[in-house]
Amino acid sequence: MSTLKNITRKGLLYTGLISSICFAGISCETKTEEAEVDKKKTVVDTSQIDQITLTQQQYSSIGIQLGQVKNETVSDEVKANGIVELPPENQATLSLPVSGKISYMKGIPGQAVHKGELLATLESFEFIQLQQDYLQNASQLIYQEKELERQRTLSTENVGARKNFELAQANQRSTKALLQSLEAKLKILGLSITTLNTKGITPSVRVVSSVNGYITAADVNLGKEVAAGQPIFEVVDKTDMHISLTVFEQDASKMKKDQVVMVQFNDGSKPVQAHVIMVGKVLEGETRTLNVHAHINDRVQEAKLVPGAYINAKIQTGNRPAIMVPAASIVRKGATGFIYIKEKSKDFRRIPVQIGTGAKEDLVEIIIDKNLDGQQLVVKGAYLIDAEFAKRSEPVAE
Repeated sequence: MSTLKNITRKGLLYTGLISSICFAGISCETKTEEAEVDKKKTVVDTSQIDQITLTQQQYSSIGIQLGQVKNETVSDEVKANGIVELPPENQATLSLPVSGKISYMKGIPGQAVHKGELLATLESFEFIQLQQDYLQNASQLIYQEKELERQRTLSTENVGARKNFELAQANQRSTKALLQSLEAKLKILGLSITTLNTKGITPSVRVVSSVNGYITAADVNLGKEVAAGQPIFEVVDKTDMHISLTVFEQDASKMKKDQVVMVQFNDGSKPVQAHVIMVGKVLEGETRTLNVHAHINDRVQEAKLVPGAYINAKIQTGNRPAIMVPAASIVRKGATGFIYIKEKSKDFRRIPVQIGTGAKEDLVEIIIDKNLDGQQLVVKGAYLIDAEFAKRSEPVAE
């Protein structure tokens, strides 16, 4: 019986030992397999991730064209918004300091006018009264001057007549001053004293243009009563238009007179060149902006401007070297993107780039830490290559 127990104990001991060996073997085998997998993951070739090889059919259908990057000198630019403005001396509001009724007019908005051209006439009782007062006081002055001479003669012969002489002198001077005032008022209204003396009283005052330009507003019509000082016409002279630009505080210190400005209008036309003529001295408003004035260089282009039109502008503040590529060669992804470089016959490598601020004709600046001198750049077909690249990256359906 004792022998049987010993055999049983030995059997159990051997069974446990064999089990431990088996588990250890399985564990080792599992670890070996995991290590092999990790090793395979570690040695995966990543050199092919940004590379694509096209088939002959793909290459032909895309119509790839090649070029090279260019090292160019570009200008640092400050973007600004603005509006086309006229200097105050080129804008005229036509009004009269007397009231009356419009008896004639021919001015309409958009009409070209010349300085001194008659645009309307105003029948005015005030104007008539001014002329009457002038003529009456002119006659009175003639009498007073004769009276003054008589009193001067009497005062030399009779001391008691001195008082009458001084009174006559005061009256003459008062009437003379009044005539000078009436003459100045009539001159403002466009009537010369010579005309008044030769032709007599004129019932209507003339409204004439004070500048060469175009009528922009005409808030009158025949028979309309106009108050003294009420605007009758608005006329602008477009021969000296300028652009008023708004620059933010962080760029204010970069602004200088004579800097080149490229102006882009909202009508889709090509940008036109201007130059800075004046830089503001203080930051304005809650937005802390600086006012910069620019002038269009070409007079023909300037004449096409419309006062009040909104514009976008780029103010060139300095030159620097830049790497430039055609815009079509960049697959844009916001402020970044990709370009494709040809490595072999149909092998292309995708290179990430940052898009800079420099621009020159159809070229765009890229910022990259690699030297691409002598490399063949895809300048046409980059988006189609990228589409093929995206297809390759799509997960394969099981």
